[in-house]
Amino acid sequence: MRGDHQRIAEPIQPWVGRSRECAVLAEALADARASRARCVIVRGPSGVGKSRLLSEFRRHEHLRTCSVLQVRCPATTRPPRYDAVRRLFEPLELGADDVAGAAVPALFPDLRLARNSSDYATLSALHSVAANLMVARPLVLVIDDAHHCDPASLRWLDFALRRAADLPLLVVLGYRSDELDGAARAAMSDLVAQRAGTVLEPAPLTRDEVGEIVAASLPVTPDSDFVDTCARTSGGNPALLHRLLDALHQAGVRPDETGTVPAEQIGRGVLAASVRSRLAGQPRRTARVAAAVAVLGPGAGVETVAAMAGVTRWQVTEAIEALRRCDVMAESGVDFAHDGMRAAVLEVVPVSEEDRMRAARILNDTGRPAIEVAEHLVQLGELNQPWMAGVLRDAAALSEQRGAPEIAVRYLRRVLDVETSEPQRIRVRADLGRVLAQLDPYAALPILRELLDEVTDPTIYVSFVLNFAMTAVTAQRHPEAVRALGEVLAMLTRKARHDASAALRELCLSVESMLMIIGSGEKSTFGLVQDRIAERPLLSGGTPAERRMLAATAFVQSLRGEPSAQVVQHARTALNFQASDADPWTERCALFALHLADTTDDLLPAAQRSVELVESMGARWDYSYSLSCYARVLLHFGDVRGAAEEARTAAEICAQTVCADSTAAQYTAWAAALTEQGHVDQADEVLGRIERDWFDEATLEWPYYLHARARVHWMRDERTAAAELLLRCGRSMTGAGILNPVFVPWRTDAAILLAGLGRRSEAADLLDQDGEAAQRWGTARARGRHLMARGAVTEDPVLAVDSLTEAVEVLSGSPAWLDEARAHHRLGEALLRTEDARGARKHLRRCVDLATLCGAKPIADSARTLLVTAGGRVGQPLRSPVDLLTGSERRVATMAAAGASNRAIAEALFVTLRTVETHLTNAYRKLRVSKRADLAAVLGGSRARLQHRDDEVEAAPLAGRP
Repeated sequence: MRGDHQRIAEPIQPWVGRSRECAVLAEALADARASRARCVIVRGPSGVGKSRLLSEFRRHEHLRTCSVLQVRCPATTRPPRYDAVRRLFEPLELGADDVAGAAVPALFPDLRLARNSSDYATLSALHSVAANLMVARPLVLVIDDAHHCDPASLRWLDFALRRAADLPLLVVLGYRSDELDGAARAAMSDLVAQRAGTVLEPAPLTRDEVGEIVAASLPVTPDSDFVDTCARTSGGNPALLHRLLDALHQAGVRPDETGTVPAEQIGRGVLAASVRSRLAGQPRRTARVAAAVAVLGPGAGVETVAAMAGVTRWQVTEAIEALRRCDVMAESGVDFAHDGMRAAVLEVVPVSEEDRMRAARILNDTGRPAIEVAEHLVQLGELNQPWMAGVLRDAAALSEQRGAPEIAVRYLRRVLDVETSEPQRIRVRADLGRVLAQLDPYAALPILRELLDEVTDPTIYVSFVLNFAMTAVTAQRHPEAVRALGEVLAMLTRKARHDASAALRELCLSVESMLMIIGSGEKSTFGLVQDRIAERPLLSGGTPAERRMLAATAFVQSLRGEPSAQVVQHARTALNFQASDADPWTERCALFALHLADTTDDLLPAAQRSVELVESMGARWDYSYSLSCYARVLLHFGDVRGAAEEARTAAEICAQTVCADSTAAQYTAWAAALTEQGHVDQADEVLGRIERDWFDEATLEWPYYLHARARVHWMRDERTAAAELLLRCGRSMTGAGILNPVFVPWRTDAAILLAGLGRRSEAADLLDQDGEAAQRWGTARARGRHLMARGAVTEDPVLAVDSLTEAVEVLSGSPAWLDEARAHHRLGEALLRTEDARGARKHLRRCVDLATLCGAKPIADSARTLLVTAGGRVGQPLRSPVDLLTGSERRVATMAAAGASNRAIAEALFVTLRTVETHLTNAYRKLRVSKRADLAAVLGGSRARLQHRDDEVEAAPLAGRP
């Protein structure tokens, strides 16, 4: 008979997250049908899916050829002996005469004739009943909720399995690991130790598996962050997940970005109810231990938890084991199974102020990090002990180092509640003002201004003035900053007449360099800064203050259009510092000068490092401003797509800060990139968001704004309006002494427009001025742009071709991709006018390639139209799919490929969840992948940014690229 059963492991229909368990059960059934007895034990906490697994198993196709006996053990306090065995055999409708006498007491305990037998005789007789069943067909015993099973029945299962090595028997048990008592646990241990035994412990569902379940239960595709919330709240427990989904459905929560917060709120209630039910059957001290772990945090040891809970060390160990069995605590260490469990425990087990105070003392006495102690102190109503001030200040410093200024501010405010020493209170207020300036400079200014009136120590006063000045700049209060720095510099200068120490000299230079940088930010003080720099001898750059002064010098000289070689020398020296001396002001000024001078070898790595430095500080507005500067660099080098994405991110971050209404750099950079992409209406709308006070006084932002406005009008073919804006921009710049021809190229743009409007005399004058400025600045971009403008306004076709040909040659040796594309476009047009169609096709093809790589759609489209007119054929430029990603898209995709959730990415990059979703969607489309798991392989094979192909024989190779 047993040989008639062929061993074929037919699959059990799996469901999400349980394919491995289904495969193990199918394999065990195949073994049993081939007369190799097996036992499969499915154990885990409540809700992990044990009963569902057994239910799916009972529907297996091959069970129709088996004798299947099943039972779900009822939850009774003291189940009778052999109760589970009796329930298993009930469907057989056996009578007392059908079994051996020793089995009668077990199967028919109510019969008065039943006689007591020895345990061995009873076990043997019951085994005979099972063996008789196996003569006809394989026997499968399924016992669910075996944690309620009586120990005698478990001992019989162990007895039967030990004697059935070559019999067609399969025993499948499912039980909760947290609810076995002593006797049942011992019997279950014997079953687990069986050689034929296999233990299955269904793991929590992964995030992707939760996503599949959520998607299958909803009529619409759920938002990624909604799925993240469901996964985090449920901890991957299937039953808890379904309860959460039911609660969300009943509450009418939509599975999109609007539903994320309600899902978290409802999820906390669902999780709290689950924890409450798990703790209900536990001793009271187990709940106290859970609350102690929740209050103390994951770093607490057993002894610390014991002190907090008021129990012994062995009682803590016992309680943790119990909490692990019910899936509240993690399998190892003193921590919870998942993040949401801590908050749920604190909701179920209330924590008093006395508990918080005791936790703070215990953590402080055991040397835990100050932040852990401070988290309890800030929740106390009254702080009245001196040691608390030191802990809170240390915690604030650590939080600031970790890029969390908002937390540092919270700690520093509480320090003022307990600190009584006036000198110490002044230092705390100074720290508070400095850190608060990263979040809300308007709120920080009054704090710092009050301190200036209270401090008498000159050294401390200088440091306070520097903090005040930098904060005033962020709040767009340049005059206040310049006035304060001027006063303190005058004081230090008087003191230096009697003190020639190196320390005082460094302090003077530090204040003066900040005065130079801040003073150059507005036209009203830019002239004074120029005079100071002209009078000051050059420095070696050996100290931080000297390097900052060199950076300020490079910044001002670059705006004035001084020879680029000396500007680059100053900027490179300023950037020659150790990481510990990194200064955002020094970096910004030096990088600005380098980007105008087209020094790509120094610029791009340093620009990225500057952004990362400011990001690590946690100051949102500063980070957004640094991103906008980086976007300007990318746009300057022709990466229009990357510039648009970085500037968009900068604008979104800026919009979340209190400085959103007083800034323009983020929006002008975004609008400039949008215009080059052809999104003119959107660029116009972005520029309309700017509402900055004293805008026309800004040295950088006002010219950028006017030029961006002019480009919008030009793209709309509103040439007169564009020309007037450019002339207005020029008057503003020249009036302040800003003469650099590539900072905002208003002269060349205005000359082209004026010539087209018939105002050739004005155009000629502007080109003469621009020629002098370009020669003085000396970069290939400056000279190439000037030659291009000359060729564009020249009426003689032959002279126009000569000038434009030279412009293409000059620009081809620079990183000015977008300007070179424009030059090729104008040269192609000029050659068409001279009926040189072949030459026109060559340059128009190059224009299409360059403009496409840059992401400048209007230029590429126009060149394609002219190319067709010239009799050419439009080809398709080739590139790696990865090269199509913008910087933001690549950064988000890389973090997603590494396993970061959308929420974690948004928090790390200071962007909205919707922005992360958009970047990922764009990345999926460009890389032709459909899920996160495919990103790593595709990104791993990326090539260099903006790769280029040689299109046709007529196209010359690109040279001088970064």
